Amino acid sequence: MGTPHVTKWSSINIRPVFSQATETLTKADILDDEDNFEELYGEWNPKLCGAAMADDGRYFAALVGGPRWDDPYTIILMRDVVGQTFSRSDVRRELRDIQVLPATDKDGAPSYVAISLNGDIYVVGPQGSEHSVIPGTRAESEAAPDIEFNSILPFDNRWLVAGSDGFLKLGKDALWEEAAPPLKSEYPYREPKWSILGVSGEGDIFVAATQAADTRYFNLYPGHPLYRKDMTGDEVLALQRKLSAERNAFPQLTTLFSGKPDAWKQHKLPQRIASAISDYPYVASFVSGVNGSDYVIGSDGLVMEGVPPRGLSEISSVPDREKNFFGGAFWQGNLVLIADSEIFQFDGHLAKTFAPKVKIKLGSQRVQPSAVFSRNERLYVFDYGLRYFIFDGQEWVQRDIPADLSQRPFKGSR
Repeated sequence: MGTPHVTKWSSINIRPVFSQATETLTKADILDDEDNFEELYGEWNPKLCGAAMADDGRYFAALVGGPRWDDPYTIILMRDVVGQTFSRSDVRRELRDIQVLPATDKDGAPSYVAISLNGDIYVVGPQGSEHSVIPGTRAESEAAPDIEFNSILPFDNRWLVAGSDGFLKLGKDALWEEAAPPLKSEYPYREPKWSILGVSGEGDIFVAATQAADTRYFNLYPGHPLYRKDMTGDEVLALQRKLSAERNAFPQLTTLFSGKPDAWKQHKLPQRIASAISDYPYVASFVSGVNGSDYVIGSDGLVMEGVPPRGLSEISSVPDREKNFFGGAFWQGNLVLIADSEIFQFDGHLAKTFAPKVKIKLGSQRVQPSAVFSRNERLYVFDYGLRYFIFDGQEWVQRDIPADLSQRPFKGSR
């Protein structure tokens, strides 16, 4: 691969990155505790926790970080495979999702949009970096409601953003509007946590909602209808156990929709996903097929196939119930799925192991996939261990993220 060139981009509320020619960091360029952050927070142990790839396979961006509530930090690495260049921006936030913004010039490099746990939106690309916040979130004020964001999708020159506390909104800058399908939250359930799963080739957006029993109804505190000031410690403990058991008796609810912000269609999920007492099932991702069908995948071996206007039906088998799928790609006519520490190829009914046959010199001997894409008849599997694999149907090739590009703070490429 040779020595990668690292490009410097200007930034707004994003720590700058440095070119090979700029090797010296000044105190103005780094945060006060950068020199001793390991003493403060422990060893920096970054993971490649997410990625986005342009349609032509030439460009991709990876999220590299070590999310901790007391020390959020994420590196955005942008790669031009043909030019063999990397660009890097650092943010003091835990980034949860990143998506491609196609270039207006067909020969130009794309930009990327990312969402933080707290509601920051970052746009990074060849023209530099921009930072904005969703009004009324923790990104704007510590006094705001504690909404946790998880996904973002470019839509109609705006952003569709999903998170907890019933947040599924469409907007940009200071103007945002409700975009969620109609879904009631009845006692004792919390407002739904929304997630954006993906979008089909026809433009149908897939979103999922999960609803769990609200703990505030089942925690014994002064003011609770069952609380008394004269209760003994044993009485408090016994009653709290009873309330916790009651809470655990309410299943987690999961609901699936497709469509657009002004027209949603609900899809029926298998009962073990739609309403489950244990193991917190989930719907994880959407994969657009090239054979006219689309796929929805999730935990407990969930694979559903269909065309959104006509509905979806489950095609997976009972032996796959122990597998928890969270990503997929349609490659050379086959559905490839990632789950936990494995890669599978789905034959229409069963998921069969499908793993890179490569010599791994460093890191874990097991592949730990974090994202998967199919581009130009090639399969790309990104791995938490700061590497990615390329499969052309004949041979697996491993590419490692250069170690200096995951350092904190950035020292520059030697």
